[in-house]
Amino acid sequence: MTNTIHKPKRRGARSRRALLAMTVCGSLLGALTAHAANPIRIGLLLPKSGTYAVQGAQGHQGAMIALQDFGGKINGRPIKIVWYDENGPQTTQQNMHKLIEQDHVVGVTGGISSGDILAVMPIAERSKTPLIATGPNATEITGAKCNHYTFRVDLPNYTTTRTIYPSLAKNGKNWYFISASYAWGIDGYKQMKGLLDAHGGKVVGADETPLGTSDFSSYILKVVSKNPDALFLGIGGSDLTNFLKQFHQMGLTGKIPVSSLVANDTDLWAAGKDAATGVYPKIWNYTGDQNTEKSKQFAKAFEDKYGKPPESEAWQDYFGMSALLTAIKQTGSTDPGKLISFLESHKFEGYKQRPIYFRKWDHQLIQPTLVAEVRKTIPDQYNYFEIDSVQPAAGKPLESIYPNKSESNCHMDSN
Repeated sequence: MTNTIHKPKRRGARSRRALLAMTVCGSLLGALTAHAANPIRIGLLLPKSGTYAVQGAQGHQGAMIALQDFGGKINGRPIKIVWYDENGPQTTQQNMHKLIEQDHVVGVTGGISSGDILAVMPIAERSKTPLIATGPNATEITGAKCNHYTFRVDLPNYTTTRTIYPSLAKNGKNWYFISASYAWGIDGYKQMKGLLDAHGGKVVGADETPLGTSDFSSYILKVVSKNPDALFLGIGGSDLTNFLKQFHQMGLTGKIPVSSLVANDTDLWAAGKDAATGVYPKIWNYTGDQNTEKSKQFAKAFEDKYGKPPESEAWQDYFGMSALLTAIKQTGSTDPGKLISFLESHKFEGYKQRPIYFRKWDHQLIQPTLVAEVRKTIPDQYNYFEIDSVQPAAGKPLESIYPNKSESNCHMDSN
């Protein structure tokens, strides 16, 4: 009788345990399935409007090619890119908060304006969100304002000015400057003026122009009145396009040598073949012997998908997104500490002729760059640049064109 009483209880207990185990397994499986289906969200801040809108579109397209390279997912989880506008520091700050607090992104890439990136860097630091700034150039981003959560892909003004100075200096020592009146242009003027002064040159005139200037005629007349040996610009986007068009309309193309802190292909494409002129520092170019197989594959994938070649901003955002996706894949994690440790120590192979890397003490991407000159005869609507040289020259350390620790004001807290 005891058995007849106890046996059903044991069967019942085993059944309940089995049922509990099945429930737990089912819950775990459900949770795992839900986790696998839950996308990893990555924020993208690039202009959808304003002076740099065209570059912003190219940057977004470059980031999408990176996502395509990874098959749209990492470790079974889909990747979702959330793109918000970068159009002024206040708007960009609001969108950075939105990405972190509403969309719960694991990292943010993008950024063209130095002023906008300097505005969101403290937000990245406070929220412990990795930020890969792909397009800004103000030296302080990886200098005095550097922080543990921000990495920079593009070249600092320190580097662009030093790579282009020897080419422009061949024309003489009396220079005129026109610079955008915000962080990037102001810093660029100081950097290049310092070089000019150190080599015995003279600033014969200098103007700051508001971002979004459409009429440069009064500034160009001032340039003409000073008859400089060279004109150095710190303007970009549609500002550079407008300047080159008006410079050409006043009959000055080819008469006063021109250079700038950077040159984006889209700025010159919009100016047109007749107005395009100058020699520029350039982070990447879709043509030229310096391109690696990986670089050529990117250019082909971009052209196949979008029907035109990529410009430098597209490559920058392609690389920035690729770097973050690589970190997530290789660490198997979205933990900020693990991602930052990976980015600080990894060497990215194949993107350029030498391995490139984020320097640990300031998070600046260390890479070779180009000196590019507008072709005398432009063969089609896109192929504007001929590559004069790759900097630094073969045999010289990559870091020789970047500020060293004693020159930098970066004192990063490793929190």
